[in-house]
Amino acid sequence: MQLILRNIMEEYVILTLEEMLDYLDGCKCERCRLDIASYALNRIKPKYVATTQGELMARLCEFDSQFKTSVMAQIAQAHAVISKSPHH
Repeated sequence: MQLILRNIMEEYVILTLEEMLDYLDGCKCERCRLDIASYALNRIKPKYVATTQGELMARLCEFDSQFKTSVMAQIAQAHAVISKSPHH
């Protein structure tokens, strides 16, 4: 059995960004979305897991409203920075 190390915050940030895109002004191209996600992920504590059980335990924090709010705030800040000088 091969174990794979994953940062589950990557998926969570991308999903949250997709939910927020309708409310954000500015470019929504793939490059800008990846730049926003990268910027936010570099400022959010990673959550690495290697097992399904570990992933389930780590995902429980997604139900915490303070956790979701802080991730959304990082995405909004990332959007503001990237929108000022997009890389495309």
